[in-house]
Amino acid sequence: MSLSSPLSGRDIAFRLSLLYAAIFLTMGVQIPFLPVWLGARGLSDRDIAFVLAAPQFLRIVTTPLFAQWADKRGDFVGVLAGSLILMTGLCGALIFLSGFAPIFIAVTLFSCAQGVAMPLADTLTFAVLRAQDRWRPVLQAGAAPRPRLEYGPIRKWGSAAFILGNIAAGLFLSATSVAAIPFGLAGTALLSVGAAFHAAPLRALANAPAPHEAGRSNPRGLGMLILVIGAAALIQASHALLNTFGSLHWARENYSSAFIGGAWALGVVCETAFFALAGRWVAGPDRAAGLLALGGVTAVLRWLLMAGDPGAPLLALAQAGHGFSFAATHMGSMFLLFDLTPHAMRARAQGWLTAAIAGLSAVVVALSGPLYAGFGEIAYLAMAGLAAGGVGLAAVVWVRRRAGRDRIES
Repeated sequence: MSLSSPLSGRDIAFRLSLLYAAIFLTMGVQIPFLPVWLGARGLSDRDIAFVLAAPQFLRIVTTPLFAQWADKRGDFVGVLAGSLILMTGLCGALIFLSGFAPIFIAVTLFSCAQGVAMPLADTLTFAVLRAQDRWRPVLQAGAAPRPRLEYGPIRKWGSAAFILGNIAAGLFLSATSVAAIPFGLAGTALLSVGAAFHAAPLRALANAPAPHEAGRSNPRGLGMLILVIGAAALIQASHALLNTFGSLHWARENYSSAFIGGAWALGVVCETAFFALAGRWVAGPDRAAGLLALGGVTAVLRWLLMAGDPGAPLLALAQAGHGFSFAATHMGSMFLLFDLTPHAMRARAQGWLTAAIAGLSAVVVALSGPLYAGFGEIAYLAMAGLAAGGVGLAAVVWVRRRAGRDRIES
């Protein structure tokens, strides 16, 4: 793709939006229904917990490793497509598997492939958006101004597709059986492979480095990167108790299944709305540190509210806060990481962030069982403490950014 005949902004946005939608559609089937299929295959509750949790620790190694490989190859799209092809094949293999060991191996490899796909999708998106914005004066010469492409309105389609996956899988299973879950996973995963190949023309934009990205290593920039990753990991991992025991606790408090499902849907809807609207306020790194801190503060308030075992109206309000505690944290960290790292480290930095969140979340999930068993809803105070630690690191990032920009150079 040359500068003289570029893809239109609308075409770029569509290809990236389709990629997010396809990846998250699979997750919308996987997260609620894969545990159900595992149980139907005869795995015990302990086996299911191990099958789903163990791969998170392995992703601490595999995600950065393959992200670094993508950086060295200079081909985000190719490695992304390869990971999605592997994921699709493993979903198909689940159709024929039974017994703990074969299922464990397949789900572990599936999780690792999926763990590579998400940071590479973000890396591709930010690389393309930066290049498209940098080349706007050239691309627009003699033409009408084009609207600026923004991450949030593109990323929102992933969250929207997640909800669609929940609904479509539920309807699909109502017409078939639990045994059909791997077919749904394989079908949606195959769509993500098609979306990755449809995004292939964006490779030239993604691989174009900016002129200022050459120079020496900057240790201060590396320190900033560590702070950002630490802040995001602490805030995102603080969601682990809710994700693990939220529905169970609400059911024990006699909330209906309809209310519980609605509470989760409300969180994802608010997340989608945040991505759709926040891009108009945060379209670059200048406000990203404040956005990261805002996500952490909202998480602290959510967990303090949850610790008080609130009634239905306040519980719904706390769930609506997901639009900030997750989405603001995610968007802030994405903008900061991409601003801090040069072309040669883009995928690697995203891999480090994904691995840090996965690793810390796995630890918190493991600790959530004893915490919840011993303290009930009071255990949310520990989650508030985690998020508060993330807010502290985000505040340090904000202060240092105000004092002067620190960027890693290669």
